[in-house]
Amino acid sequence: MLATSAAGPIGAALPPDRQRAAEGYAIDGVVPVLALRPQRREEVAAVLAAASEAGAAVVPQGGRTALALGRPLDGYDIALDLSGLDRVVAFEPDDLTITVEAGLTLGALQRRLGEHGQYLSADPPPDDGVTVGGLLATARPGAWRGHLPAARDLILGIEAALPGGELVTSGGRVVKNVSGYDLHRLHTGALGAFGVIVEASFKLAPAPAATRSLALRCATVEEAGRTAIKAWDQSLPARAISVLSAPAAAAAGLAAAPHVLIEFAGVAAAVERATEIAAGLGDASDATNDANGTDGPWVALRALGAGDRGDSVVLRMAVPTTAAGAAIEAADAAGCVAWGHIAAGSVLAQTSEIDAGAVRALRERARGLGGTLQIESAPAALR
Repeated sequence: MLATSAAGPIGAALPPDRQRAAEGYAIDGVVPVLALRPQRREEVAAVLAAASEAGAAVVPQGGRTALALGRPLDGYDIALDLSGLDRVVAFEPDDLTITVEAGLTLGALQRRLGEHGQYLSADPPPDDGVTVGGLLATARPGAWRGHLPAARDLILGIEAALPGGELVTSGGRVVKNVSGYDLHRLHTGALGAFGVIVEASFKLAPAPAATRSLALRCATVEEAGRTAIKAWDQSLPARAISVLSAPAAAAAGLAAAPHVLIEFAGVAAAVERATEIAAGLGDASDATNDANGTDGPWVALRALGAGDRGDSVVLRMAVPTTAAGAAIEAADAAGCVAWGHIAAGSVLAQTSEIDAGAVRALRERARGLGGTLQIESAPAALR
């Protein structure tokens, strides 16, 4: 643990107004010695250089939406709040590219892009309050994964601050970059292990002209799984196809029965036709308009998958698409609220009461289905 006296030189690397109350940055019950909120990338580099020289442990953070991801902290000296780096550096609407600082929230980015009829095709949990840096560093997938490119596939380039204080770049700001190693992709999902992302460039997509969500009620989760795969096989303009257990459907505002939840996106005529086709795949259906593609059940599921709330536990199983229904049933039997995204083979289970033995049993079940299980979010004791 860094001595309070040793924190002085680190804090002196920035102007005095960059310091924040350390009590507001506790993680796993551990309060850092020093909390800093830099405003420029050079200031981030200066903090890392000073912290490295002092042997201090630094935790970069922005929207603080994934603090319960991974093992509990062994030590925590410096809170590096990146929310001050929230500027749009360059935006070329005609080229469908944008460069932004890491502290900009996804919501603010989407609003800016929406003014030009564009968007970044990413929907990580818990909501659009996640920062760009957090989006990349955690690489948590949402319902769109598998239907649209992953976050790592949208990156054109990044700038990162290394532990020694160097600022390095990889890639560029245009779609046609020079050939070579895509080193910037290594930072995706690395949780800051290779450096702190301070800037990122993305390729964008035109915003769909129309979106609509359809919920197909099924008798069992097994039937829902079959129906979801059938819908996927139709090659419809779907942006998300998910299977919900009865408790998950209730939490999403639907009837308390297994459901297939589908979001269509594209030109209005194609969305309307796709809705008609998909509605014929189930015995009964509830269709709801979702004008902006994020309202209703999808918002509820994103929030439910956050897990960063006290004693909440979120488990993520990665299984073959054909095994998603069986994985949801196993999680449901363990007392979890469970749902899965078919294209990604990603099954999430949320609960407030589960012990290590039950988690191990679910992990073995996931392995038996040809997949894996990780604790995405949980209290420190369980992690």
